[in-house]
Amino acid sequence: MSSAFKATSVTEAGEPDGFTPPLLYSPQVGPDGTTRLVVSAPGSDLPRIHRLLVKSLEAPLGVLWVQLVDRASGQRQEDDPRRWLTLEQQADDVLSAVDRSPHLLYGDARGQLWIRGALGEQLILDELGMVYLYPDDPAFRTVLESAGVDPSSAPTMADRDYVRVEFDAAADPEEQALLQDLSMQPVAATDNLVDA
Repeated sequence: MSSAFKATSVTEAGEPDGFTPPLLYSPQVGPDGTTRLVVSAPGSDLPRIHRLLVKSLEAPLGVLWVQLVDRASGQRQEDDPRRWLTLEQQADDVLSAVDRSPHLLYGDARGQLWIRGALGEQLILDELGMVYLYPDDPAFRTVLESAGVDPSSAPTMADRDYVRVEFDAAADPEEQALLQDLSMQPVAATDNLVDA
């Protein structure tokens, strides 16, 4: 895997500022009353924690890949990202696809991976390397704490003023393989794993 991580905190001039994402999780409540856990991890811990959380989801799984940037063309798609969806996937198949995509998922900021379990629980790995878990459930807390991730409140990558994201050419074939391995199909922006 590339030594670069998805995102680096930088100064206004674009130089790394030495910030390392802390290893923690914290609960949040949305304006509509929905609950979630926000997980921060240093780049070296992110794959391990992400994989443990994916394993905790109840199969069959739905998977959504949201491409925010087309790396090959450089086109930003944040206003209208491209999306691919697959449903009824076995956990082992999803974990295998995750394991074969380390550059894409942990070293590249082109997109987000959303995975939803059969009970409606959901995990989102975003373009900055942050993980969001819906809802705030004791089962997620147990997985996190057994992995050495404790509840805490501290600034995370999502709180930084300036962040430089990475786009890794080695992730291009991994992105295509992820879509093919899970038989993902293009979907409209209104098709989401979470309820609106």
